[in-house]
Amino acid sequence: MSFDSLALHLVTDELRRTILNGTIRHIEQLNSHSIVLKISQSTTSHFLLISTHSVHGRAHLVERPPRGQSRSHFADFLMTHVMRGKLTAIEQVGLDRILKLTIASTSDVLEPSSKSIIAEVMGKHSNIILVDEESGNILESIKHIDETMSRYREVLPGLTYDPPPQPDKCHPLKLDQDAFFALVENEKINWRFLFNQIDGLSPTLAKEIIARVDDSVTLDGLWEAYQQVVRCFQPSTSQPQVLVDADDSLENPGLEESANDSDRLADGDKVVDVSALKLMQFPNTESRHFETMSKALSAYYDAVTRNEAIQSERNTLRQVLDKMTASLERKQVSLRQDLERAERAEDYRIKGELLTANLHHIERGQALIQVQDYYSPDLSELSIELDPQLSPSENAQQYFKRYSKAKRGVSVLHRLIADNEAEQESLQAYASEVEEANGLKELRAIQSEFVKKGWIKETKRQSKQSESAGAFRKYISPDGFQIYVGRNSKENDLLLRRVASSRDMWLHAKQIHGSHVVIRNPENKPGIPMPTLLKAAQIAAFFSKAQHSSYVPVDYTWFRYVVKPKGTAPGFVNYTHEKTLYVEPGL
Repeated sequence: MSFDSLALHLVTDELRRTILNGTIRHIEQLNSHSIVLKISQSTTSHFLLISTHSVHGRAHLVERPPRGQSRSHFADFLMTHVMRGKLTAIEQVGLDRILKLTIASTSDVLEPSSKSIIAEVMGKHSNIILVDEESGNILESIKHIDETMSRYREVLPGLTYDPPPQPDKCHPLKLDQDAFFALVENEKINWRFLFNQIDGLSPTLAKEIIARVDDSVTLDGLWEAYQQVVRCFQPSTSQPQVLVDADDSLENPGLEESANDSDRLADGDKVVDVSALKLMQFPNTESRHFETMSKALSAYYDAVTRNEAIQSERNTLRQVLDKMTASLERKQVSLRQDLERAERAEDYRIKGELLTANLHHIERGQALIQVQDYYSPDLSELSIELDPQLSPSENAQQYFKRYSKAKRGVSVLHRLIADNEAEQESLQAYASEVEEANGLKELRAIQSEFVKKGWIKETKRQSKQSESAGAFRKYISPDGFQIYVGRNSKENDLLLRRVASSRDMWLHAKQIHGSHVVIRNPENKPGIPMPTLLKAAQIAAFFSKAQHSSYVPVDYTWFRYVVKPKGTAPGFVNYTHEKTLYVEPGL
């Protein structure tokens, strides 16, 4: 486990030196499991990330927090209770992965009792809990745990906060040599025994002790290995580092020589673990050293996130290729079956010749005739199906037509099969490129080629749309449709060029200067409900020169009928197929 008790121990010491007595200025929730606290000292601000992710849970300082949710109940609740509060105590509960931040309230409105933010980083049971220090009651938590989720410990607002039970283990920093020998003597020593007996040892650290002992496993050797590991619990002797795969890092030589640089992990680095010491259990690794444990953790989890994104992108492209390959294989089977049928064209010619030779034996309305097959070595009889609606001559001509069509089809099918095989070879080449790609840049370049070929839908434009749409006024109609409104001529143009598509509805005050309004229709519905049209028309009227009028005419039409002539001023368009609504301006 990358974020273990040792990592939190070092982070806690770092937090005391960095943000203790600081003031909480802002709290932002990044997603359903992570928050960032902005804590200011006299001239500097720091950002503390706390994540309750079931796999990547952690707590450490970050330099640039990612953008979070626009609104969040939990973050808003924390802001209400601890905003501008002073951070008076920072502690690690025992040697567990529990971080407690005590905050003295400075609010004039709420009661001034201290609050504590408790981060329990314990896998799937991780949580962030706000507790009133005076009453000991839970005020709120990022995850609500009721009796249906846990029979042992509920975490709900209003209940008394009960910390997780502390294990009855030896404290690693208080365990002297004699006590250590007494603990391990006459025991079968393995990493599980050390993990179960000594507090603060994660499975990784327990395995590290065993990895540092030679094959003889003497008590003195075990004690020395234990000391080497436990020594890193002292901040002065710890060496925060990220371990990367040595084979994977050969393309980036010299990175280890530059110390104390939080940006030294390259895109090609395959991270193995993050630790306060070199892990001998991973011999085929190289270390990237960092000034602080927070910087090491930030670099490690940034790399993990990046690698997960790479893997996700790779899997997406694999799925596209697998789907295309399966489709081509099915097509190839079908084409070969068609070719097999087409290659029987000679049978149609023979039947046509035999019918021609036996026209005088055929009567109109006949459905079947038996004729002697002159082309058979034994002159056997051949049954030929006839169309009763056709004359004998027309039946013969019908078979000749089938023969001609089949002959033409053979050459076409051979070409289609060759084209299909070439496309299959192309897919195999792309599959190799996908597997050999080292980073997101290369994978996204392949993705763009897939888009050009029409194998997948355009995503780059959608990304531009979501980025550009953030600048517009946005509303939600009574029917749940998104309504975008340009703020000026430049935004109107941006709305037309990057956001609106042919299936969207466009509105504008009739022959009156104003904003362009677009009703997004991503589900390609055949019509926009009238309540939505009326709301959008009212908005278009409100953001026009006629906003103070009683009733304003507003034109609306599908965006496919809106054209911007070349060389015209921003926001100028021509449109057709419009209809007009008369509405009262309003939001």
